[in-house]
Amino acid sequence: MEEQKRRKAEYRSSIRSKLLIRNALVSLMREKPFEKITVTDIVKRADINRGTFYAHYKDSRQVLDKIREDAIEEVGKALRVISPDRMLENPEPVLAAVSEFLNKDINYYRMLVSVIGVGGLLREIRGVITEYLGQAERLRNAEDKVTASCKLDFIIAGIAVFYYDVVTGASPISLEAAPSFLSGIIKTISG
Repeated sequence: MEEQKRRKAEYRSSIRSKLLIRNALVSLMREKPFEKITVTDIVKRADINRGTFYAHYKDSRQVLDKIREDAIEEVGKALRVISPDRMLENPEPVLAAVSEFLNKDINYYRMLVSVIGVGGLLREIRGVITEYLGQAERLRNAEDKVTASCKLDFIIAGIAVFYYDVVTGASPISLEAAPSFLSGIIKTISG
């Protein structure tokens, strides 16, 4: 029983350390270019020792890669709420899951997209959405594959850029209103 308690405490400590490291790196990236951020900068900002940092990561690049991976994984989880075919018929539940995911830590994601930039992150998110929607029977069995492919690409790009604009505040549509608003557009395009 004591061993189990010790493991739980270590697990919680590990999660806390990783969160401190993540937040420290993103915070530092607001102040200076990533290439100029050292492990020393990160551990000072996170108020942890170097050993704690190296227990989880080998360098700052690995922290940044993990941040990206986690964001992409979460988007993938949000997409898998329903099947791709159902998503094209009624995209609102999937989009609501994406909005909910972003809303859990909107300030973090706002900061993340401002420091990482839109290019790479959007390409990765588009890749996840493309893989997901590419499984839709409705699109795979379409008679006009070129039109179906163009519609799919338009929908994917639109979702990714739209959410980027919502997160950064460039869109007049709120995160809460985004699923309903986007659903209407997607239904019109995919119909």
